[in-house]
Amino acid sequence: MDTTHLLVTDLEVDTALADSAVPLGIRVVWQLLWESDVRLDEVLAFDVPDAELDDRLVVIRHSKEGDLFETGITVSAAGALRELIGTRSEGPLFTVDGRRLSRTEVVVAFRAATGGRTTHALRFTRLLKERNAARRGTASRQRGEKTA
Repeated sequence: MDTTHLLVTDLEVDTALADSAVPLGIRVVWQLLWESDVRLDEVLAFDVPDAELDDRLVVIRHSKEGDLFETGITVSAAGALRELIGTRSEGPLFTVDGRRLSRTEVVVAFRAATGGRTTHALRFTRLLKERNAARRGTASRQRGEKTA
């Protein structure tokens, strides 16, 4: 099955994340999808207290599986979230004009920034990269065992 339409390049992501014409909140959503183990609907449901920035974690209260769990975020994502949150201590994490950011706004902006790519491509590409890296690591360890 050809899945190339589901892939996004590092350059496409870097260019989209650097586009200051796109609101910071939307770009931080993209960054979290690219760098962490979260889904779009989970990110959009975040409230300010769900971001535990000192520990570089986000708390997912509305996961696809219905469970509560935490996932790590990068230093870069924590910094972007700090900038986005500012002095707020409650309310929706991702807002536009005082209301929670919508799925449609995030998806439409990403398609425009990447020439038609979907936000799902962020997660799909990251998971594929992780799987390939794990395979390379396993193959490398097996080669090392054979030569020992």
